[in-house]
Amino acid sequence: MKDKNKTKHRNKKKNGMNKGTSIIEALISVAIIGFVVISILAAISQQQATTKQTTDKNMAVLLAELRMEELFKFPSRQLAIEEYIDYIIFKGHGFEVYDESLGDPRVEKQFRRTTKITKDLLQQVATIRVEVEYGAVFMDSAGSQLRYPSKIVLTSRRTIK
Repeated sequence: MKDKNKTKHRNKKKNGMNKGTSIIEALISVAIIGFVVISILAAISQQQATTKQTTDKNMAVLLAELRMEELFKFPSRQLAIEEYIDYIIFKGHGFEVYDESLGDPRVEKQFRRTTKITKDLLQQVATIRVEVEYGAVFMDSAGSQLRYPSKIVLTSRRTIK
């Protein structure tokens, strides 16, 4: 009987050391959970940035296509050789267009659309080029310099009849 008691006493000691968690195990668990949370937050942030870039690009394509469609309504012989710039700012569910004569509104998240119409030397082919720059950001804190890191260009050639 003495042997049984000794065995029970030894088993209690072994089991007592295995119960509960140590500080190291708790720290490892917290580090793993923290890593998972940070990874999820980074993925969400990256997804939002990608969505904004895609939205801006889609809007730039839409603005270029709108200008092209506007110019396609005219017969090519009526197109004057010219270059003009306008600025577009989206507000709510619509947008405001500022002519170059009004000046650059200098607002972040604006689009700059340049339309250039040229004709070849023999006046037989008109080339229409619409360039929309987007993603406007200020280069300095004073807001005096604005740059557009991205642009989309549509070009069309039409014979003059």
